[in-house]
Amino acid sequence: MDHALGFIERVVRIIALWFGGVVLFIMMGLTVVDVIFRDVLNAPIFGAEDLSRLALLIVVATAVAYSGRTGGQVAVELFSDALGPGITRWTDKLVRLIGAAMFTVLAWRLLINGRDAAIYGETSQGLLLSHGPFYYILAAGMGLYALVLAVEIFAKTGDGEAPPSEEGL
Repeated sequence: MDHALGFIERVVRIIALWFGGVVLFIMMGLTVVDVIFRDVLNAPIFGAEDLSRLALLIVVATAVAYSGRTGGQVAVELFSDALGPGITRWTDKLVRLIGAAMFTVLAWRLLINGRDAAIYGETSQGLLLSHGPFYYILAAGMGLYALVLAVEIFAKTGDGEAPPSEEGL
């Protein structure tokens, strides 16, 4: 399982840093150009707000699994010192199992919402871009994080835990 964890870690890093990073860079450029056009030329870019909102969804979808794997999410460890490493190891596995189940259900519901968005014609306000593909992208991001949590449950290290990666950004 350690090989699987290393592979998953490389995949989420590539997705977050390359795909998410490129989308974030494009979103930043669009925002800067829109502000310049709006304030200097008094001619805002039509649909820039729609594109920025949808790009932000992509950035979030690509970053969730990477953030979770590298320890970038907030964790409150109130009882870890008092319970000891043996019990903490099992409670960590239980929390990861519950998280994997929750993110699997979330991914499944996002897939259903994507299908419904296509059926009912749910679109953005200005450009009328369908929300369906963005639900699917979010579903993929949440499903990837569920997979990360599932692999972490079974991964082995020196003390039996699968700690977040030390590399970070």
